Amino acid sequence: MNKPKEWEQEVRDVFEKIKSHKEPYSVNVNGVEVYIFPDVFSPAYFTDSTWFAETIPEIVGQHSFLEIGTGTGIIALFVALNGGQVSMTDINPSAIENAKYNLEKHGISAKTYLGDMYEPLPKDEKFQFIFWNHPFNRGDNPNEEVLLKSGFDFQYMSLEKYISEAHQHLEADGRLLLGTGGFTFPEIKKIADKFGYKMELLRDIGIPLAENSTIHNEYRIYEFVK
Repeated sequence: MNKPKEWEQEVRDVFEKIKSHKEPYSVNVNGVEVYIFPDVFSPAYFTDSTWFAETIPEIVGQHSFLEIGTGTGIIALFVALNGGQVSMTDINPSAIENAKYNLEKHGISAKTYLGDMYEPLPKDEKFQFIFWNHPFNRGDNPNEEVLLKSGFDFQYMSLEKYISEAHQHLEADGRLLLGTGGFTFPEIKKIADKFGYKMELLRDIGIPLAENSTIHNEYRIYEFVK
């Protein structure tokens, strides 16, 4: 594994490229055009969103699906194109508008909620699957700008909230999933243990962190099981 400082610097360098965009742009993923608004986590640069978008629909099938931190909506879009019924939340207003735009471009009706994690959801709304491609990096700045919060989670506080509160919005036989990087496992396992979950690895792949990057990461999809 690369040294944390090297990793973090490359992540921040990629975010600077994302911030350089002042107009919407797009990327083609398996024949699907995905538009990216300025100041939104970008699948044109980071490689994780595309792999999760290709892989999560295989797991979800045509069930109800909530995506936390949806960004461009690419993962929810691919779930919906596969027949799933999707809802999305994000703390970034630009991301919510971006996700709405992408799903509407493909004629998909979805519920979008602006707010932190589960807070904007109706209290009685439940799903068969909940998924978050969480910010892999444990951050040390509680005041990161909203775009950077898609890459840095202060003290993993949001991750703790994601895991501990998920049961309120899962069906009785619902499944809680997490998209993450291989290097995060020890800390995430501690959080899972804290709230009485075991982690089961469903999928993994090793690919570069970003386009033209020399730094590789192992992307993983875990299920949290009681």
